[in-house]
Amino acid sequence: MTQQFKNKPLYLSSNSPRRQELLQQVGLPFEVVNAPVEEVALPHENPESYVRRIAIEKALAGFNKVAGKAVWVIGGDTAVLIDGKVLGKPKSQADSYRMLALLSGKTHQVLSAVSVVFDGEVFSAVNTTQVRFKPLNENEIKEYIASGEPQDKAGSYAVQGLAAKFIVEIEGSYSGVMGLPLFELDELLTQSSYYSN
Repeated sequence: MTQQFKNKPLYLSSNSPRRQELLQQVGLPFEVVNAPVEEVALPHENPESYVRRIAIEKALAGFNKVAGKAVWVIGGDTAVLIDGKVLGKPKSQADSYRMLALLSGKTHQVLSAVSVVFDGEVFSAVNTTQVRFKPLNENEIKEYIASGEPQDKAGSYAVQGLAAKFIVEIEGSYSGVMGLPLFELDELLTQSSYYSN
């Protein structure tokens, strides 16, 4: 697979180790470009529009940092949504506790947007996955926070980490919950002619 794409410059506009792992998992050769964007919701912006916009902004910021136009740049953004409220990355341990207590015993949505920019053209998609947590007791939440894992994670948890034992059911995309929906990415790479000769 790598041989086929050796002349196709593909970049990931993200420092997320999880997104890098997911691209490696499906055998895509890529380079990381560091082009951070400000992740702030606009007034009255709905969660799906927000994650899509941030994913597009990340891909465009990366595209503007690399040389040439015949390059593909991927951007992604993920948000956890419960009872209509977006849970971003926790600001403190107390914030982590608040989020995990909110998720306890309930089903929440993970919105995961992916964008590909090729030759200045934007391709994007959003995946929504339902995730159900078991009821968590105070000790479970405190032990999980003490592990340090929730620190930089949307909704204060990592599906591929210690929090896996909290998850009763996932309906949708596991890779989307991790931070990059691979099915949608594959479709966008097809649409943007990445796979064509």
